[in-house]
Amino acid sequence: MGRLTTLLSYWTPPRFSAAASPLVGDAVSALCATSGSALEEGVSVAERLHVVVQVLADLGADAEGQPRRAVPRMVEPGTLVDQLTVLGDDYVAADPDVEELDRVTRGLDALRAAL
Repeated sequence: MGRLTTLLSYWTPPRFSAAASPLVGDAVSALCATSGSALEEGVSVAERLHVVVQVLADLGADAEGQPRRAVPRMVEPGTLVDQLTVLGDDYVAADPDVEELDRVTRGLDALRAAL
């Protein structure tokens, strides 16, 4: 997670609003399969990253035995980095299943490589 958020912390708003490549879409789809979430429509990198934020929130809620809640979309795309950091930390702190954590980590690594 740290390498992904470090990479994104240097991004400018135009990079977030750029069209997401098919590789990014594939990586996000794989993460959605991990949580049972559906891939939302959208073509920008920011929209795809919001899906990842929601997946992390859903997985964290599941690990804690809490209901899933929608993560609000922020106007400033740079806040996605903060959301990824907080929800990623919350997910790990919830002590998820080791195999699931490994799948999510591989998915986040694939996403970072696609970006």
